[in-house]
Amino acid sequence: MIAVVVGLGPMGRGIAQVLAEAGHSVRVVDATAELGQSGLERIRADGGTGDITAAADVESALADAEVLIEAIVENMDAKRELLARVAAAGGPDLLVASNTSSLSVNEMGRAFGAPERLIGLHFFNPPTRMRLVEVIVGAATGDATVKRSMSLVESLGKTAVVCQDSPNFIVNRVCRPLYYEAQLLVAQGVEPAVVDAAARGGLGHPMGPLQLLDFTGLHTHLASSETALREFGDPRYRPIPQVRGLVRAGMTGKAAGRGFYDYAIESPRDANTRVLRRPGPAGGSTVRVLTCGAPTASLVAELNRLAEAGDTVLDSSDGGWLSVVPDGVGWVRLHQRADGAAFAEVVEDETARVAVPGFVDQLLDQLQAPSVRVPALPGLVVDRLAYCMVNEAVTVVEEGTATAEDVDVALRLAMGHPRGPFESLRSAGASAVYQALLSLTEAFGDPRYRPAQLLRRQALGEARTR
Repeated sequence: MIAVVVGLGPMGRGIAQVLAEAGHSVRVVDATAELGQSGLERIRADGGTGDITAAADVESALADAEVLIEAIVENMDAKRELLARVAAAGGPDLLVASNTSSLSVNEMGRAFGAPERLIGLHFFNPPTRMRLVEVIVGAATGDATVKRSMSLVESLGKTAVVCQDSPNFIVNRVCRPLYYEAQLLVAQGVEPAVVDAAARGGLGHPMGPLQLLDFTGLHTHLASSETALREFGDPRYRPIPQVRGLVRAGMTGKAAGRGFYDYAIESPRDANTRVLRRPGPAGGSTVRVLTCGAPTASLVAELNRLAEAGDTVLDSSDGGWLSVVPDGVGWVRLHQRADGAAFAEVVEDETARVAVPGFVDQLLDQLQAPSVRVPALPGLVVDRLAYCMVNEAVTVVEEGTATAEDVDVALRLAMGHPRGPFESLRSAGASAVYQALLSLTEAFGDPRYRPAQLLRRQALGEARTR
């Protein structure tokens, strides 16, 4: 197959390399013939092999081509101009794909003039290593185009997930509340390293959300947040003010030397290590643990009864316990990751007068659970991050943007999450997630936490089967 790749930044070069190494003939094009040739040389220098040639312009590259993938700047005007040239020079069977990560495939389809032949193929960076490709289907995209696109992705050894055209698609959409909640936790007094260590330890994420934002650039995230708010018109997508302040101060992340972390003082890895308590040798006396969700009269009575009998720990992330947890009772949230490893959040809050009894560490040593200390905020850190992601994922399925299976695959492959959000939902139970979101909504009075109606129905259906 003859494929054309337009735009030879890092993404375009990577896509061209993947196509060529899969056995396709590739013609690369950039804004000028000179830039096209230098882009080809960069591909070769990066180890690219296969049949790759540089064309002087789009028109000459399109001769006998079967597919064109554009990876030019994320600007709709620039894409419209390119698509007009492609429409004039390409054949009637040319498959046209955009590697856009944020722009509307529907709008590009109209600009192209033959929307049935235009689709989004969102590769992830770097394309040579990342296995996932989001296949973005516009309202007028033809079934034959979808089928050809899926076959193309599979020929590259990639995994395709299908997404209807919607702002942020799957991965960036579902991860948006992960980033928002991480930022809000910092605004509410949690150290960035604690947030990241909790996400890594409790959820198994390979990189904490704040370190990841620093790496990609806070200015980039802020711009996409503004787009999400504008496109959805929903206040739960509004950007976090503290991030706007960091961007205005030029503290845009790792490349700037300062973001959520100050890289001149401490790396994120060192900071995460500093806040993490490693368990010691197992031993000590027996500790009673009450694991539960929101407090009820009977649970409070049970907790008091256990506390009178000896060392007792409350295992819950529900913020309602702050007003009723007895003095002398330890407060933790125990987690078991997908790989079976244990992790704990330990509530320690001087402002709220929540102390940590010595037997809490004895319990964590017995469980061999690393831990971080967190303030008494509703949802603590891990459950708040996880449940908000689950709620967004359910919303994506509810509105018909993607299937639950594709959402899980996308988050595992693109983000390295050991569990997809629907796997997390099944593990926790729809009722538990729904009630936790209701509790967060009540505690914060913020529409960010309102549960999706599909989640409510799932929770009620789950309750009916008991």
